[in-house]
Amino acid sequence: MVMKNNTSIKKVGGFLLGFGGLMAAASPTFAADFDYGLDDSFFKISYNGYVRTTVGVLLQDSKETAADDKWRMSQARATVNVDWDIKTGPLNWRVVTRVEEEYKTDYLEDLSERMDKQYAVLNGVLPGLDNRGTYGRYGTEGSFMDQYETTDEIMDIVREIYFDWQITDRLFARIGRQQLVWGESDFFQAMDVVHGYDFRQRLFYENNEEWRKPLFLLNFVYEVHEWDGMLNFYIRPGLDRAVDMGSNYNLEGGRWIPTPYRGVDFTQVTDAYNEDHNKGDWDDWTYGIRWNGRWGSAGYSFSYMKTFNPQPVINPNLNLNAGGTLEAFGAYYGVGDAEDPLGFRSIGNPVPGQYNMPVDKALAGYGDGYRGDKLLGEWLYPEIDVFGFTINYFSMAMDSTLSAEVAFIPNKPYNYGQLKSDLPGWGGIKEKDTLNVMLRIDKEFKWQEILGTHRPSLSSIQLFDTWIINRKKSDEIVEFASFGEEKSEHTVYLTLFTLLNYTRDTINPSLVVGTDLTNGGGFVIPAVEFVWGNDWRLKVEADLWWNDGDRKKVCGKAENNASDPSAVGDLGVSGCSKAVGDDLLGVRENDASFMDWFARDNQLVFKLTRQF
Repeated sequence: MVMKNNTSIKKVGGFLLGFGGLMAAASPTFAADFDYGLDDSFFKISYNGYVRTTVGVLLQDSKETAADDKWRMSQARATVNVDWDIKTGPLNWRVVTRVEEEYKTDYLEDLSERMDKQYAVLNGVLPGLDNRGTYGRYGTEGSFMDQYETTDEIMDIVREIYFDWQITDRLFARIGRQQLVWGESDFFQAMDVVHGYDFRQRLFYENNEEWRKPLFLLNFVYEVHEWDGMLNFYIRPGLDRAVDMGSNYNLEGGRWIPTPYRGVDFTQVTDAYNEDHNKGDWDDWTYGIRWNGRWGSAGYSFSYMKTFNPQPVINPNLNLNAGGTLEAFGAYYGVGDAEDPLGFRSIGNPVPGQYNMPVDKALAGYGDGYRGDKLLGEWLYPEIDVFGFTINYFSMAMDSTLSAEVAFIPNKPYNYGQLKSDLPGWGGIKEKDTLNVMLRIDKEFKWQEILGTHRPSLSSIQLFDTWIINRKKSDEIVEFASFGEEKSEHTVYLTLFTLLNYTRDTINPSLVVGTDLTNGGGFVIPAVEFVWGNDWRLKVEADLWWNDGDRKKVCGKAENNASDPSAVGDLGVSGCSKAVGDDLLGVRENDASFMDWFARDNQLVFKLTRQF
């Protein structure tokens, strides 16, 4: 094992040095301005950008693979980003281009092979069904790495392309494929839901601009000087591709699907995604309107938007009998409970041996639009309405900027039910009024004498609460389908960010800490960025998680009376499923919340950037 780990470390160093050498060839003369035409007010073009390599190294062994994953590379990614600014008469164009390439590390190869084994098992116990996934050797669209190599088409390379037009002295328009940011929050978005996000590469550690998915928008701003404010309204006319919609998670089985589902391709038994559902048709127009104003020294906004739910929800198949195939499915995996340890306990009926799901009135409008292409169900992004309010104010007494954000979402969709089944949350979709509240304090601390920084240091504290109004215990709402911890009426997260600056901003340590005050657990991200001149940046960070011991278990606490809740293999006594390393569909649990999902995901990340 030592030799294997040393080899992995050498590969990391080789990738960094090799790609660093490539970036060294980038000359500052790459950045340039060009003027054409009779005068430089007619046509002008300039560009700038960066070349970056990102390497992730695991700090713990992953139970999904047979190898010792500690010190193995989980990510080796190269990015070239060029931003173009073009002036053509009265129009100012912005074009953001990006090309990315990712190396298939040994760790990703192991996950890919595990997915292939899963395919073989599914077709053995569920013959005659279409169990092909989205990616992988037996996929319908491409290879396992396609979920990470996201620049296959021209519109992947051209991330944004829009023009700005000052129509009158009051009316401004931005037309084209762009990013529109509404709201004040950072880690957990309340109002910043115009777009979806791509969480498959790095989860939520990146800058929001890096993972937000641009859309084609007609975006207008009308200045109202008399009221010291402006009216911003946009229309998304439904011209975007299907891949541009919604937030992407590793449903296909990758490094950021929650443990212990690494290498599990859920698209082999579910559709990802139904873009034509009557509750979430991606061709439908979406839109929003917001008033921004000032009241004394306070800035505020009111807004409304019609958009898509940020997280997908599972719409389960209403007829799960399928000729008794689920019984064979459950018999192979041994995913029963203490009452029926060898049989599949149906999602839709808690009585073992019965497989037909009753049509619940909570499914009205969802189940009716089910396509039925896959055995278990389909993933949807239902349309939602969001009513928002934000305010920010600089307090002289506290020498701080105070911000608040409130988003009310009537009839927000959640998965619910079947908490004692093998797929908790797959009872269907239930709509509940929800209020998201964010409170934040930003303050600069003068730590020059105490910590030796060369200027005041910025710190920020943010509290984020998701309040499910009138939530009842009988609702059985879960955070995410397949994870059985019930979602509380209030789910509260607290985050802290601080940035220090040394030697004239050439050495910049930072610290981000977040914790789930409702369920326990959290993360801490210590990092330091080194700056050389105007061009070179090296950032080293550690992404570390802690939990309260309720991470994904082999047996759910509600149904297991065994003295050792982590016991495996004793199906007749404890009702446990197979060991994590053997079970190609993960393990049963009903005790893991968001921070528990990423247990054993600690890693180091290196980012080497050459700006030009």
